[in-house]
Amino acid sequence: MSMRNGFDAGGGDDHEDDEDRDDGATAGPVEDDGESCPLCGFFNSPAVGDTCSHHRAWVWDDVVEGSPVYDEFAMAWSDFSELASNAEDVAEFADNALGLAESLSLPDALVAYAHWENAPLDVFVELSGAAVGEGWTVSGPLGGTGYCVYLESDERAHAATDGYRALLAAIDPGR
Repeated sequence: MSMRNGFDAGGGDDHEDDEDRDDGATAGPVEDDGESCPLCGFFNSPAVGDTCSHHRAWVWDDVVEGSPVYDEFAMAWSDFSELASNAEDVAEFADNALGLAESLSLPDALVAYAHWENAPLDVFVELSGAAVGEGWTVSGPLGGTGYCVYLESDERAHAATDGYRALLAAIDPGR
């Protein structure tokens, strides 16, 4: 599962009011340093702290920045994924984990996405129903590529985090 294959350097000549745009999108500054939220259209510029209420993570050159809801999820997912990858019989572990997930009324997807080859951010996006921005590129010596992750609500993200914690506690109570 792969979230980002590349980034587009979007347009935007200078700041414009939403009302002045015919297409309903907000324009960014001269140097593209952000993107429009796919949920509300607000132009997010996380480097300067100007983000909408849907903004949950800023990914810059493959490093996730400033996201407590993601950080909690990634820790729980990584612990469960590590347990799965260290199992003597991974298939048996997965079958047992699926049975536990069912008995705890948790979605099977928690187990399906716990494979160590998946990146935690990809799993977070999938399980939380997050929207991923189109991304932007900044050139020059301090340049790079970035994109943001957006959530309408943290409910599904917290449910996935709690689900991994519940599975961990059921499988390995000493953790």
